[in-house]
Amino acid sequence: MIALCLAGAVVPDLIDKPLVWAGVFDIGHTVGHSVVTLGVITAVVTIISPLRILAPAVLGYATHILADLFVAYPKFLTNYAWPLLPQRPTPDGPVLDYWLAYAGSGPGVVEASVVVLAVGLVIKHSRADQADSWSLLSSLRPQTG
Repeated sequence: MIALCLAGAVVPDLIDKPLVWAGVFDIGHTVGHSVVTLGVITAVVTIISPLRILAPAVLGYATHILADLFVAYPKFLTNYAWPLLPQRPTPDGPVLDYWLAYAGSGPGVVEASVVVLAVGLVIKHSRADQADSWSLLSSLRPQTG
């Protein structure tokens, strides 16, 4: 479950970054980072019963979008409503300068810390035997009467 959530969290970048590299789009926040796309994926996974097993991946996907919305500069928020609103180039300067500045900022440090914590949890739980993993998941699941 944790692995599916983490896998879903990288999907927006796995969609959008190759599209930029291929020259399809000029910016890295379009199809994969769109709340419209997230809505469609959520609806499909919710409606089609066999796909419901992917719900943790959708949760991870949604948290990526939500986290990006918190750290996006206000002028870039329209990119998350693609294709309903026009795209704005992000960042305004060289990409490397933008990411280096972001990595040293408060949100960048928090994001890196969350990623390190999540990877640590996955490694810890992957080493636990199957029974311990299931008992942990069971303890997190709401109890029914």
